[in-house]
Parts: sequence; structure tokens; C-alpha cells
Amino acid sequence: MRGNGKAAADPAGARAMTDAEITTLRERIEASRQLTPGDLLAWDLIVVFGLRPVELQGLELREEDGILVAVVTRNKVTSKGSSGARTVPAVPPAGWPADCHGLLERWHRHGLPPGLLRHRSPGQSLTQQLGRLHMPEGLSSYAPRHAFAIRLAEVGLNYREAATLMGHSPATHVAIYGRRLDQPGLLAKAGRLARERSLTH
Repeated sequence: MRGNGKAAADPAGARAMTDAEITTLRERIEASRQLTPGDLLAWDLIVVFGLRPVELQGLELREEDGILVAVVTRNKVTSKGSSGARTVPAVPPAGWPADCHGLLERWHRHGLPPGLLRHRSPGQSLTQQLGRLHMPEGLSSYAPRHAFAIRLAEVGLNYREAATLMGHSPATHVAIYGRRLDQPGLLAKAGRLARERSLTH
């Protein structure tokens, strides 16, 4: 599911890739005879920085003050405005090494696949890879981006901060991820209030 109005309309919220699915994806790419280290790099960049697949085009990767950052130079232009360039720190899944599996070194050694960078729709190409790797149905190239949004909430960023890092407005962030991020707290609160009410009657 893409990060657009259709995602916001889904009652279950955006379909995020789980940490276990990310691990499985990495293992299947590494075992594949068709895919390259550059393909694994592309997926890892999307996972670690929450990128839209098209943002791989024109991406810069570097270390700033000991923090791995991606500089997104590709603008997203919609009827609501332009997202502009942004700098995003690495926020990897739990259990990843600090260097994100040697991400910066792999960036310099392999780079991204030229065919992917030239592709009219990198997201479509990557989603097709998921099918060839027999990943669970319903996953798209945007699923790691959705997982990144959830990780940002887990590390304590509010929705405005997360929206800035993801390159969209706070309203868009809430529309896409609000149901998913609010659901656990909402269920707990409703359950607590219901219990309190039953004890007073």
C-alpha cells in the first residue's frame, strides 16, 4: 500500500513490514542469484531512512557527527505543495548493528543498481522483487517506509517531528499512520474507562 490517500482510507492503517519480514527479505536477497548487493543496499536504505523508492534517485549518504544520515534531494511535488530536500538520520530496526550492516561502506563499494535508478517507477520494480522473493502478499515497496514511521513513534518522536523526517505534512502523517499509531493507546484507554465505569455502577 502506498503512502497516499488510499493508505489513509484503509481501516487497518498502512501495511508496515515487520522486523521479522525485513530480516527474511534481507536473507532472501542475499541468497538470490538474480539480485545483487546493490539491490540489498537499496532495500536497506529504504528500511533505515524510511525513503520513498523514488527518493533513491539523487540520494546522498554520509556520516555527520558520528551519525549516519541520508540527504534526500528528490522533491515530491503534489497539488498540496513540494516536500523539498531533507536530511534523515538512520533509525534502523531493533537489533541491527550500529553501522546498519556496513551501510556506508556498501554505499561506496557497490552503489545502487543503475537500472533501478533509471527506472521510471523504482517502487514498482522493487515491489516486483518482493513477488519474485515470495514475500507475504500485501507487501509493497512502501511497507518498509511505513515500518519506519512506526519506529519513529517508538523512539519517542511526535507526529510533527516524524512528518518532517518523512517529507510530508503533519496532516498527511496523521491521515496515513494515525490509526496504526493511536490504536494501542486507544484500546487501553477505552478498556480502562470501561472498567472504571463498571466498578462505579
